[in-house]
Amino acid sequence: MTGGGCRGERRRSPRRQLIDLIRSGCYGSSQRQTRISWTRMAKLHVITYGCQMNEYDSERVAGLLREHRYELTDSETDADLILVNTCAIREKAEDKVFSKLGELRALKARKPGLLVGVMGCMAQLQQTAVQKRAPHVDLVFGSAAVSRVAELVERARTERRHVLDTGEAPLVKITARPPSADRVRAYVTVMEGCEKHCTFCVVPRTRGRERSHAPETIVAEVRGLVAEGCREVTLLGQTVNAYGRDLTPPTDLPALMRRVNDVEGLARIRFTTSNPYNLTPRMIAAMREVPKVCEWFHLPLQSGSNRVLERMNRGYTRERYLALIDDLRAAVPDIALSTDLIVGFPGESEEDFLETLAMVERVGYDNVFAFRYSRRPGTPAAEMTEQIPDAVKAERNRRLLDVVQRVVAARAAALAGRVVEVLVDGVSRRNPGELSGRTRCNRVVNFDGLGRVRVGDLVHARVTEVLPHSLRAALESVPEEAVCSSR
Repeated sequence: MTGGGCRGERRRSPRRQLIDLIRSGCYGSSQRQTRISWTRMAKLHVITYGCQMNEYDSERVAGLLREHRYELTDSETDADLILVNTCAIREKAEDKVFSKLGELRALKARKPGLLVGVMGCMAQLQQTAVQKRAPHVDLVFGSAAVSRVAELVERARTERRHVLDTGEAPLVKITARPPSADRVRAYVTVMEGCEKHCTFCVVPRTRGRERSHAPETIVAEVRGLVAEGCREVTLLGQTVNAYGRDLTPPTDLPALMRRVNDVEGLARIRFTTSNPYNLTPRMIAAMREVPKVCEWFHLPLQSGSNRVLERMNRGYTRERYLALIDDLRAAVPDIALSTDLIVGFPGESEEDFLETLAMVERVGYDNVFAFRYSRRPGTPAAEMTEQIPDAVKAERNRRLLDVVQRVVAARAAALAGRVVEVLVDGVSRRNPGELSGRTRCNRVVNFDGLGRVRVGDLVHARVTEVLPHSLRAALESVPEEAVCSSR
């Protein structure tokens, strides 16, 4: 769904409806009833930038609005309402949003009845800039207002004035999804917000303090997804392994994973994003002991230099991080590891950068997401001296990617000839005569299985070829249940 509209489904019955949000996928606090009347199904186009949390929010917004007579369309020109779900983590992401809003200005001029809305982190952080640079935008709302989207859209449509809602609100669990949402794999938010206050990051300002959903609410959502055919869930949170500390009584992510593991029909559990600061022995033990938890772990490092980590306010050292990696590999020898890295953080010396390269070699990651430092207004790092020139950032990023490519390729090559478990999720994008799926270690696998297996099946396949971004395999067997030691 990232970067474009997601497919909708036409629904009949053109009559006016009065819909209570309590009955349309939200449970928690009571919601105001909202009347939206159309003589036809209105068309919604959603454009999503950024992380998995934004993808999740876009799905829920589409699900809520569908129950208020909006159907999804892939076409911007056909839409009655366009919502742009935004990311503010880097300047490049914001530039993309403003560029898209410029395109939509021209479309709105040709189609005066079109409503354009901005949601997500930029709405929360850059509301003034959005209103100034894109005055044609009709509504701006933050993540806390997602559950009220129908009310906000109706206000913008009927009152024909700008609508702004970026205040705080109680945490509400939204379960509505559009018919086009992936039915095999699904995201489930377990918490919102972050309180780590890394010096480069705007998330505490855009998503607020850490707030956890109740375990029973999460398990109920997972059960509902499984009833619709879901086989794999990814538990989402900005700092997901801090889950549950704010609840009464307190709980934690390992306890939640054990409860989700008991949902009949679910095959796999993933979770992201974790912070090394909150990685406990209980969490590592759960990785080993909970059968449906996949052997895949995303653990952001950000820098291999202790000096830079301290300036980032990350709360751990390189030595602590390596000890955690050793503990993870001791508990789950076959684990696949991915990470985030930032190059060109203020004050990063050549020696600091070389320590980051050494960490990539030492850990042996299966995947790395590398970013050049982006100066974010209002963050402590933006005011630091010793800002690194863009040319140096680009050069270090290139060198980092060279090392990453070699390390990741070596990890992938070790899978050649192995039998892996694959969750079938559809037809291959490159070859419509093949099926595609993912291993437990989150690698894409393409294989010849049309007519023999179905979407949602767990199959065994032998890796026959290792490609830069995927694997090719030959179907071996269809297991009756997941073999949790395989990747």
